[in-house]
Amino acid sequence: MNATISVVCHKSKALSNGEHPLMLRICKDGKKKYQSLGISILPRYWDFTRNKPKPNCPNKEYIQKIILDKLVLLCFFNICL
Repeated sequence: MNATISVVCHKSKALSNGEHPLMLRICKDGKKKYQSLGISILPRYWDFTRNKPKPNCPNKEYIQKIILDKLVLLCFFNICL
């Protein structure tokens, strides 16, 4: 009944400005659900092995804050438990 949550950058979906959307991937009971974070990032600023922004990302703190806020919101509503 445990769920895992990870942040992924969708390389397959490119926006018109060249950025790719960031999504939360929630895996629970063998099912995957994707939820948009509402932000996008250029691929050169995303670390695909660690699934987090690279140190040279211009708005790294902002992206990390949005990710953390969304995780707290999900855990508050017991979605990740």
